[in-house]
Amino acid sequence: MISIALIIICLMIILNGFFAAFELALTSISSGRLKYLSEQKTSGAASALRMRTRSEASLAVIQIGITIIGAITAAIGGAEATEDLIPYLNQFASLPKWLIKVIAIALVVAPLSAVTIIIGELVPKTIGLRHNEKICLLLSPVMEVFSSVLYPLVIIFEWSTKRIVRLFEKNLDNFSPIDLGIVELRAQARALTAEKIINPFQEKMIIGASNLAKIKLSDILIPAEEIVMLYAEANLADHFVTAHLESFTRFPITEKVADPQSIIGYANIKEIIFLAKTHPANPNIREITRPIQSYQSTMSIGEAFTMMMREHIHLALVKDKNGKVLGMVTLEDILEEVTGDIQDEFDRLPKHITSSGKQFVVGGGVNMAILASRTNKLEILRDLEKPNMNFSEWVKSNHDKKKINGGDVIHIDGYTVLIRKVRRNQVLEALFSVN
Repeated sequence: MISIALIIICLMIILNGFFAAFELALTSISSGRLKYLSEQKTSGAASALRMRTRSEASLAVIQIGITIIGAITAAIGGAEATEDLIPYLNQFASLPKWLIKVIAIALVVAPLSAVTIIIGELVPKTIGLRHNEKICLLLSPVMEVFSSVLYPLVIIFEWSTKRIVRLFEKNLDNFSPIDLGIVELRAQARALTAEKIINPFQEKMIIGASNLAKIKLSDILIPAEEIVMLYAEANLADHFVTAHLESFTRFPITEKVADPQSIIGYANIKEIIFLAKTHPANPNIREITRPIQSYQSTMSIGEAFTMMMREHIHLALVKDKNGKVLGMVTLEDILEEVTGDIQDEFDRLPKHITSSGKQFVVGGGVNMAILASRTNKLEILRDLEKPNMNFSEWVKSNHDKKKINGGDVIHIDGYTVLIRKVRRNQVLEALFSVN
């Protein structure tokens, strides 16, 4: 009877809608969210997480269900078109039998297809996409039972899908789960910024934090030849001169002059000052030398950051697998990968010019055009590598060594520069004079 067939078709369309809604809900929700809900013992979350983890098997279950429903709907619709509509059409038209059959099927298929597309696909998928969490938690237990019933078929389809997909993936970029998670996190951060839930700086921090697992210590370390060290056997006055010129708060201690492979620990400038007060006659920096940690160069900065925070340390050596010191990393270096450049009062290059007889005390941030004007030496500007160059950049571009040290004397085209203060290989202050 056509009424019974109609009821069955409507039920099949509704059932198809459940599968369609679950398909979009499962593929659009994040594994991280499901894992959190599962840890909170939310009803249905454990099933949803299992279904999400085995995505190929879950999609196979959904597709099997949709295919079975489609076959049943088509069979009933075709049967009704043949049994009920063809005799009815024969009463009103003397047309060829094959044409009457085509018209009968079209009268069933056209409205059935329209209803199936709207009610059985578009509406459920839209609901599944907008309310993916609720749909997943509600339907996952049922879908898991359905998967168990069809277990042999699901295994075959899952295995076949994975093998075929691998054939295509050979010529495509192979993203790891970590890479996919990072991409998803960045997309969510951008979406939150677009919706004005977070500001651009917070987005930048989230994106920066997502890189902690990928960036290695070897990518951000201060090279060994650029480490500013204190010689263990030098006198305290030399240590204070170095601390004044370099403006750091912590210094590695080495047993051999300028040898990073002989570093035995580090000292804090506050403890050096305290040492000078408590042992003015015979101060020995070894007494306040703290042990220094070392990490492998292949370690991620995220792992290093966790260890440094747990152990309350601010700097560590970076070594290769053979124990050779490749450089040093600080807590600030790692944080800058998240927040961007962190500058204190010593990182901002000073912009002062002070006359001292025939000499000038010049800050590293002074624009060369201003320096040329103040010293009446406009010819300085002729050979600049780039416009708006500052004094520190000008000195470095004319220095024959990669590293600049306090006390270096540099001769540049008739001018003499005596380096007074350096920080992170930037000239903070120098004495500028005309020969």
